[in-house]
Amino acid sequence: MIGFEDLVGQQGPVQLLVNAFKKGKMPHAWLFTGETGVGKKTAALELAKICNCQNRSAGSSHSPESETGILPRSCGQCRSCKKAIAGAHPEIRVINPSKMLIRIDQIRSLCAELGLKSDEASRRFIVFAGANRMNAEAANALLKILEEPPEHTVFVLVAPDTSDLLPTIVSRCQHIRFNPIAPKDLETYLTDQCDKDHQQAMIIASLARGSLGRAKDMAGQDWTERRRFIIDQLRCLQQQPRGFRHVLAEILAGDKDRLEGIFEIMKNWYRDLAVIKSAPEQIYNRDIIDQVRAGRSEISMDALLEISDALAAAEKAMESNANTRLVIDKLIERLAMSAAGFPLNQCA
Repeated sequence: MIGFEDLVGQQGPVQLLVNAFKKGKMPHAWLFTGETGVGKKTAALELAKICNCQNRSAGSSHSPESETGILPRSCGQCRSCKKAIAGAHPEIRVINPSKMLIRIDQIRSLCAELGLKSDEASRRFIVFAGANRMNAEAANALLKILEEPPEHTVFVLVAPDTSDLLPTIVSRCQHIRFNPIAPKDLETYLTDQCDKDHQQAMIIASLARGSLGRAKDMAGQDWTERRRFIIDQLRCLQQQPRGFRHVLAEILAGDKDRLEGIFEIMKNWYRDLAVIKSAPEQIYNRDIIDQVRAGRSEISMDALLEISDALAAAEKAMESNANTRLVIDKLIERLAMSAAGFPLNQCA
């Protein structure tokens, strides 16, 4: 069972949460921002479990241990904790995007639930995972709730940053920024918890860009082979016939569970091509630096800027619930058109 002490590299944010809990000064709304996979949602759910645990280990404002620096922890065994761990606690609700968006119907349903009296927990927690994906109607409806929050209810909004949230919503939340996790901390986690050797851990930590969730996904999959395949295809796109590119798009679009990781591989590759000349020490794909150098000599910076725009447009389209196959088809064609600098004899 994960507790606050298990969050890697987040001592500052955790301490702010612990202080609020111990002092009994819990705001009615938190906003947790930071890179995907750094522990924002995990922290929100652990805070909810601790506040509702019937036998927590430490941290009550009336506990002699509350000033010792010991982190409060849910017991994991009481009725409340077991329900929370199973995702069935009636007073701990997670609102996830539905087809990439949090919609007005979800907020209306929530309002109906909030009108019901809480009879089990000392605090009701509503966690908005992907709060940045609220449509305009949903955001305005949530704002009305935050302006007159129900008693004994805590809202936690989880988002990468504040840019896609209404400023009026941000102003009504206590904001905590979660840090990108240092590569050394990720390396330690990967060697200790995922049985990766030092070289593997170093490569994954570099490419994970401060995200433990991303590092764990990479460690648990045949990620190295997938990266090789994707990079090989990117370097050869221009010479391939249109039919081949359509087949590639079909393969990528059909692997929806890994599509986010595929986008990360693409972004990391083209980003490395852009920075290799000016800052080689900052590239992510350090273990294939010779390929990065070769690739950079074969493509212009203008083309890399066009490719960056194409990737951003594709990700935005995916977030808007566009047809996956059409989005990937269009992306592959744009990448091929921008790859004019790749000579044919460099294909793997």
